[in-house]
Order: sequence, then structure tokens, then C-alpha cells
Amino acid sequence: MARITDTREASLSDKETVRELFYAVSLVERGKPIFSELIWVLVGGKDLDQHGKTLPDYCYNIFEVFRKTYFKGFPFLSETVQVTSQAELESAKTIEAAKKVVRLDWKNLGRIFGIAARCFRYAELEAGDDLKSDEIDDPQKICTMVFGKQWVMENQAKIISESLEHLFSEALKQLIEPQMVVLETMRPKWEALAYQWSPAAMVEFNEGMAEGINGFLDENGLLAGESRRSGIYGFLLLAWPEINAMLQSSPKKTLSDLHEWMQPFMRVGLTAYHEIDTLRDVCAPPPSGIGLSLRPLKSRRSKSSA
Repeated sequence: MARITDTREASLSDKETVRELFYAVSLVERGKPIFSELIWVLVGGKDLDQHGKTLPDYCYNIFEVFRKTYFKGFPFLSETVQVTSQAELESAKTIEAAKKVVRLDWKNLGRIFGIAARCFRYAELEAGDDLKSDEIDDPQKICTMVFGKQWVMENQAKIISESLEHLFSEALKQLIEPQMVVLETMRPKWEALAYQWSPAAMVEFNEGMAEGINGFLDENGLLAGESRRSGIYGFLLLAWPEINAMLQSSPKKTLSDLHEWMQPFMRVGLTAYHEIDTLRDVCAPPPSGIGLSLRPLKSRRSKSSA
């Protein structure tokens, strides 16, 4: 959803550095664990011991920031559906019987389906516009960056016959469908249930739908209320394989190393330009930062004389 808007005297070397990032690990390969883990956090992040973490810790701190800001309309399931007696619910033969043992927040339900619907619309009708650039002159290269080398080898006919905009839309749908398609399938059933439940349930469900659609992405496909920091968050999420290598290196890389490594990506506009002090604030321990714990710079304080 981020857009390249600021070139800052990007050199050919800078642009090649960006290409190499996505040649090494494609956009789809980077995005799949990000999206699946974000959904896990949004629905409550339960059973950590069984679930495990597939991304570095700082990514989950970013997800928590997103949950409290951009996804604040995405409610926990425990806040939306409460069953006081599972046995009585299973034996209920009528809506009236179910009402006695189920508490539903219809507006919360609507918000969930509204966010899902907005994601699908972006993937199907809007995402391709982000690829429109005079610099994209080689479908093979851009498809390698988006889908990966294996996909390109197996889909030569598609690359020749279909537009890049359509292919990019399909890539984004691959990321969101495993999690969101279930919601899209369930929506008609919940709408029908609200219809049977009560007129108030219908009103609340549709009000929630509107809030979910309007409160997540704006008309330009940007996160509603997007801030300067959000661009940094997005880049640090996308670059998780490289940053994870920095975290595991010996000796561990410093914040200065990370800032220097990010320079080409800033110059081409993949993330906004920011000074190292801004990056230090972003990476600080929670709650003020995301806890990207790189090795601190050595103190430059002069030794006191005896």
C-alpha cells in the first residue's frame, strides 16, 4: 500500500539495490508471514506456545501498534461473541432459544466484515495502479520481484498474456485470501442471522460494516490516518529477512549500520527519508518504540582525567 513518491537523487546503484532486495526474497514471500501473523495478533494472539513466532519480535510490536491504530476497529473475537452455555447453544432449535445463551456484538461483527470487504476491493480493483511506472520495462524482472523466481519459471505464458496490473492484483489476493476468504464466505450467513435476530441487529451490523470499510483504507488505498512513522513500520516489516540477519549476526549490527543500510531505500522513496535520531526513537523499547534491539553505539564520552 506504500507508494514511491520521493526519489531524492536516487542513483542507478540505489535502484539496483532495491531490485536485489526483492530478487533475493520476493514481495509475496515476504508478505505471507507478515499477513498471517498480523491476523493472528488481531484476533487475540492466543496459544503462543503452540503457535510460535515466525517473525522477529519487533514485527509483533509493530502489529500491536497497528492493532491500536489502523486496526482499532478490528475487535477481538472474545469481545464479539460470548457463549454462556455451549451445550444449550447446540441444542437450541430457534433464534429465541439461542438468544438466551449467546451475546453478540453486531457492530463488532460488521466491522470485521467491512475491513475484509475493503481489503478484497483493494486487491481486485486498486492494487494494480501501484505498479504503474515508466521505469517498469521488463515484465520478467518485476514478476521476479513480486512473485519469485520459481513462479516466473512456471508462468511464462501468464507473463506474456496478462497485464502487470492484473498479475500484481493476483499476488495481493494470494496474501489475503487464506485469511479473508473465510470471512467473505461467512458474511451472507451473518447478515441472514442479523435479519432473523432483530431489526436492531441489522442496523448495528450494517453500521459496523460502514465503519470497517471507511475506517481502514481511504479512497486512495492508504491506511486511514497514515502517519510518517507508518512508512518506516511498513519498510521494517518488509525487510524482516535482512533485519533478522542483522539481529543474529556476530557481533550484532548497530542502529547506525541499519540506518546506513536503509539509505538507498530512502533515496528511491521506498520509505521516507529520516535521520538516525528518528530511527532511534522508532526502534526504542516499547511502549514508545518497537523494540528493534540492535547493538547500541559505543559511548563517545571522553575519559575523565585523574
